[in-house]
Amino acid sequence: MDASLTWTDFKSMKFTSQVLNETFRMANISLGILRRVIKDIHINGYVIPKGWTLMVVATAIHMNPKKFDDPYTFNPWRWSNIGPNLSAKDFVPFGGGMRSCVGAEFTKALMSVFLHVLVTKFSSTKVEGNAPPGEGFHVKITAT
Repeated sequence: MDASLTWTDFKSMKFTSQVLNETFRMANISLGILRRVIKDIHINGYVIPKGWTLMVVATAIHMNPKKFDDPYTFNPWRWSNIGPNLSAKDFVPFGGGMRSCVGAEFTKALMSVFLHVLVTKFSSTKVEGNAPPGEGFHVKITAT
């Protein structure tokens, strides 16, 4: 009989959390977050006037090489020692501040359970020759 995944098990899944953070960093479901400018913003000699709408593109923020070494490489191990140079405004896969997604923690838990089941109950093998170059990597997934 299979044991259920407990809350303690979930909280101990550190590498799964790192994989999810890296996935969220590299690919965000939201193309951008729209925000209304509530006062003039002065940046590098430019002014974004009060009343304008700003679009924050999380993927562009997450690909900043000053915050993430080698940003275009999928590297979940980076989250084991990301360090104090990363602030909340540098990693915003679920928005930020008062407008952060209310389902963020549920999503993380659900995806963690899905990945746990996928890697512990299934195996995958590469499917040869069915994906044209640049159009994905095909695998066959079977229950173990």
